[in-house]
Amino acid sequence: MDKISILNLRIHGRHGVYDFEKKKDGIFELDIEMFLDLFKSGQSDDLIDTIDYASVTEATIKTFKRKQYNLIESLAENICNDLFEQFPIKKIKIKIRKPHAPIKANFEAVEVQLIRERY
Repeated sequence: MDKISILNLRIHGRHGVYDFEKKKDGIFELDIEMFLDLFKSGQSDDLIDTIDYASVTEATIKTFKRKQYNLIESLAENICNDLFEQFPIKKIKIKIRKPHAPIKANFEAVEVQLIRERY
């Protein structure tokens, strides 16, 4: 199966369990991998036969900013559902990183990864 990836999309948001997380923007980093058949677009060289990256990015940002999520797990699930509704994707792998997670430790980021398939 073929794949289109959007890597390290950075979006400002106020997602988290704690009140202080909801009061100040943090930067979240997203990787979105969309699996689908790209044979037709490879032959036609026409945008109509593939997925428009800009449209996927806009849809992701819209879902991301629709509400404040407590859990990035829930945020990731909602993004997957919305992308399945809007685009002819067979499988999605999404990673959401939260570099500013409120953990008293030296770490790069916490990350949630979901893999969802259309049945």
